[in-house]
Amino acid sequence: MMMIIQILLIFIVPYLIILGSRKFKIIKILSPILLAYGIGIIWGVLEVIPLDRDLSMTISEICVPIAIPLILFSADFKKFIHSAKSTVISFVLVIVAAFSSALLTGIFLNSQLAEASKISGMLVGCYTGGTPNLMAIGMGLNISEETLIVVNTSDMIIGALFFLLIISILKPLLAKFLKPYKSDSIIEQIEERINFRELEKKEKITEVKRSSLILIFCIGILGIAVGIAMLITGKMNVAIIMLFVTTAGIIGSFSKQIRKVKYTYEIGQYIILVFSMALGTTVNLQEMLKASPIILMYVTITMFGAIILHLILAKTFRIDVDTAIITMTAGIYGPAFVVPVAEGIKNKEVVVAGLTCGLVGYAVGNYLGYLVHYLVNLLL
Repeated sequence: MMMIIQILLIFIVPYLIILGSRKFKIIKILSPILLAYGIGIIWGVLEVIPLDRDLSMTISEICVPIAIPLILFSADFKKFIHSAKSTVISFVLVIVAAFSSALLTGIFLNSQLAEASKISGMLVGCYTGGTPNLMAIGMGLNISEETLIVVNTSDMIIGALFFLLIISILKPLLAKFLKPYKSDSIIEQIEERINFRELEKKEKITEVKRSSLILIFCIGILGIAVGIAMLITGKMNVAIIMLFVTTAGIIGSFSKQIRKVKYTYEIGQYIILVFSMALGTTVNLQEMLKASPIILMYVTITMFGAIILHLILAKTFRIDVDTAIITMTAGIYGPAFVVPVAEGIKNKEVVVAGLTCGLVGYAVGNYLGYLVHYLVNLLL
């Protein structure tokens, strides 16, 4: 009975957070993912309701490979390639900066942590596409459960502090050495993208059916990925599974039929919230406090190294301040944070570009993570 209650809470609380984010702006600002993770941690520490941590970990492990293709299905990679030159250049610079920072941190701090190469792989994925990449790469590289949780927690702590900086004083500071944004007058296109939820009742029923089929399709993709992993390695090799679902998501994004489904991204985000909630309940506070100082330092150096390098490159390539901020946001936090940041810097015109960059980041981040892990080990 308690197991059923645990499963229900893990799936219901994230849904309530989504509903709350539509009514209370503070939830969007603080991040629904952070809130879900925090609630999970509180539950795991206090255990007001008894829970099975193994069950929570199983749920979290299943969620990520299902969410990845759902999120990628909504990415318009063709549009990204043909979008504003400065946006493409700026996001490429974000990737270069994150890759370089993660690689160098892994090389120089390798002696401080046994799993440094894996952490660097996780962080380059995180800072090119957000938390889902961090978790997918961590599980793919078979990093220890304790390290996975501490890295995720450290990233959320540092990320939350920097996010407050982004939506408050970062633009005025950067405007002193980056050129101003030049309007492209695409507000109407953005509003159409933002308000796509406004459908008639019959259309909503149709979309629910389509979304249900897409969700089943993604579960099928995961099943095929597991089958291929078993066929090749004789076990459920997580790296093969993650790379397969990522590739399937990219291929699916080019399908007109799949792209007709309007809610794939929202479903993917809901599943990420379920994942965050489930993972939070597995936190062992004592182990986390023991391991956190060095990992917190590692995450801080990697993140701010990537940020500083990106800003230097942005100045060199004459990227405007708004584009630099929104592509940086898309890389570090993923698409979910693009709209709040666009509102914070008072420029809705960068939303479409930011969303697209974030989705592209989801796709490339997993590949970069495995590459950095390999290179750190190769160079040492």
